Amino acid sequence: MISITLNTGVPIYEQLKKAIIENTLLGILEPDEQLPSVRSLSKELGVNPNTVQKAYQALESEGIIYSLAGKGSFVSSHIQILPSIKRNAEKALSSAIEEALLAGLTKVEIKALTDACEEKYKKRRKDMIRE
Repeated sequence: MISITLNTGVPIYEQLKKAIIENTLLGILEPDEQLPSVRSLSKELGVNPNTVQKAYQALESEGIIYSLAGKGSFVSSHIQILPSIKRNAEKALSSAIEEALLAGLTKVEIKALTDACEEKYKKRRKDMIRE
């Protein structure tokens, strides 16, 4: 369900956030489904519990998950999380395009990269659904 890759340069808590968001959008995690506890997920992944807690707090602040005192963390409904994810994606994409333009990439090169990313995403999504 949730996996991380060490030594990629991407912070572990960011990888956790992304995995939970993807699993939710793919329907692997259902609305109101309980997430693993911080302690159990950190043990399963072999990471510090503070790292998992940081990811959960970030997801909660973005409205992607919610917590109930004494019960745990749960997935928010898709309707609630889509605007947040779209806003974050637009910010990240805008920043990446600006950086690419500053680096001298052309519109054609940026479009080719976008197309390659889309194909990679489609393949990964297809593989995740098969699992």
